[in-house]
Amino acid sequence: MSLSELTPYLQRLLDLYDEKRKRFQWSFSLLLVGAIAFFFLVFFPYMTLLGNLVACRSTQNECPPVESSILAERFTGVTTSWGNIPISTAEVVMLFPLLVAVGLAAVSAQLIGLMRLRLAIRKQLSSLDPQIDVPLIAPILLDPKRGILDLLAGGAALTFPPILGLFSTNLIFVRLSDLRQNLPYAQSTLFYNTLYTFSAILMLVSLARVALQLLQNYRYQK
Repeated sequence: MSLSELTPYLQRLLDLYDEKRKRFQWSFSLLLVGAIAFFFLVFFPYMTLLGNLVACRSTQNECPPVESSILAERFTGVTTSWGNIPISTAEVVMLFPLLVAVGLAAVSAQLIGLMRLRLAIRKQLSSLDPQIDVPLIAPILLDPKRGILDLLAGGAALTFPPILGLFSTNLIFVRLSDLRQNLPYAQSTLFYNTLYTFSAILMLVSLARVALQLLQNYRYQK
């Protein structure tokens, strides 16, 4: 059956799905690439720098301050049409888990919306012709019908940013006292404990919502 033979309602659903899928792909790519790039180019080198500095001070040697490293100027040196970005590398490093959590929440909400819309499309297609290949017409990141390898690949891609976020949270707690010394201003320890607990919960809840929606779609497909 060609698309021209489908009902106008179904055609509108497919058009809406295609638009939302492109928006999701852009958001998800931004989250995945941004999290990986920031972690390996900024976060991990900066935390390593702090660790080396602490080790150097423990030997009672003269150690170069963190501010002398190019890592400390990686964001303050960036200029826009409004001037320099008023944020230090240490501040961005401290906010990284929260940024990942917020990004994952937004991306997972888009994915859940796609999964629900795809379920509506599947119901419409099933009423017209049960033999229509839904994964071909409406592809999605997580689809049990595409095979276990594709499902694992999609799941790994979705969970990689929160893994980086949770791992970063652990590293921040290890170096929290050193990080606070390099902040223009520092909040209490309770503030950071609350911030990172909220970030971790938000990441886990976002993944759980996607898993529940995937399970609901899978039950319908059976």
